[in-house]
Amino acid sequence: MFARAPLSWGQLLAVLLVGVVIVYLLVAALSPGYISDINTNKVWGRHVAREGIHNIYRISTDYPPVLLYFFGAAGELYERFVDPPFREEPMLASQLFTFLIKLPGIIFHPVVAAAIYLLVRRFGPGIAFGVATAYALNPAVAYDVAHLGQTDPVHAAFTLLSVGALVFGHPLWAGALIALAALTKPQAWILLPIVGLGLVFWYGRRGVVRGALGGLAATAIVLLPWIVTNRLHHAERFLEALDNKSVNAQALTAQAHNLWWIPTLLEWRFINDWETLAGPLSYRLVAMALVLALVGLVVYKLPSLRPRDRLFSFVGLLTVGWFVVTVRAHENHLFMALPFLAVAWALDRRYGLLFALVSASLLLNLALHDPLLVANWAAGPDPDQPLPGWVVAGQVINVVMNLLAFAIALVVTLGLVRREEPRPYSADRSRTIGVGR
Repeated sequence: MFARAPLSWGQLLAVLLVGVVIVYLLVAALSPGYISDINTNKVWGRHVAREGIHNIYRISTDYPPVLLYFFGAAGELYERFVDPPFREEPMLASQLFTFLIKLPGIIFHPVVAAAIYLLVRRFGPGIAFGVATAYALNPAVAYDVAHLGQTDPVHAAFTLLSVGALVFGHPLWAGALIALAALTKPQAWILLPIVGLGLVFWYGRRGVVRGALGGLAATAIVLLPWIVTNRLHHAERFLEALDNKSVNAQALTAQAHNLWWIPTLLEWRFINDWETLAGPLSYRLVAMALVLALVGLVVYKLPSLRPRDRLFSFVGLLTVGWFVVTVRAHENHLFMALPFLAVAWALDRRYGLLFALVSASLLLNLALHDPLLVANWAAGPDPDQPLPGWVVAGQVINVVMNLLAFAIALVVTLGLVRREEPRPYSADRSRTIGVGR
């Protein structure tokens, strides 16, 4: 005889996520994070709190607006309740302000996990719980978000939900959410043509209009402070900062152990992406061609995707491939692949291996450039500072892991080996977390 379990899978996930968030908050409260990035975000938050968000691009700022709202809110709280004069030295040293800066990533972490669960629940709540938990308890995610204080779950949530809305017939929300993603982090821009052309191929003129209206509405709301103060022209300053703010802005690779880490290691210096690779071809042009080829591949497959939820697999391939071949990538930029690979895993078990490999590779890339873990060895290659052999070996292994992940993603996603169909499930057996005799 079967007995109903006390909690459903969805309820169990909710309890798990509450526990995860509590742990993340504790880690965030104690860890100083990636100090240089945290301090940059503090400076932006202070400027927003003092001068208003519409003036943020008067200083060198290479983030789109959405995250700046969060940093500004953190600055407002710090100024009001901690240090009204908002002095620079105490601000930079404040662990409480560091904690506030980390909150956006922590808040959106359970949003991503819950989205994964809802997107694949039709394959059975047990399967959905499994893949959502794999993301929620992922050590690489914890390291990136709770410890380092990165904000990757924010744009990851918007991109995942946008693709979900596209797949399941909600063009308005697909347009609105991809606009929010693009206004959060430039990494999300790679999905703009996918969502845009998906609306064209799958929903026709009406779908395109609804998607465009959603995107325009979301964009107008985010940019409202610049619109009403007649400062939209400050967008030009954002693009300039994106291209010139630091040495990493034009680096062949900014600590990402991707394809371009190989020449970086061989020459043992930061290489500018405009330098020549072969003949008249610069690294930047070659990388752009490779990225466009990946986007073109996904776009080519879009009209014929059956079922449409295979798009999650192709976006997983695109995000992994983009990280491997693009220039100017940072060590945490592989993060965006994880939610899509988790959803793809529910559709096809083989993506479980890819999810694990990408998770391990992301964690290693983060750890090898964490100043709190490896001190000065976290810096990029410097002719005046040799690295220990074990650090170089770790970086080489990490490059191989990322290249292998890209190769596996190509083989599995393009169907070069037989695709495993999702197993049917019994709705009656999947309502609760377990059964007993």
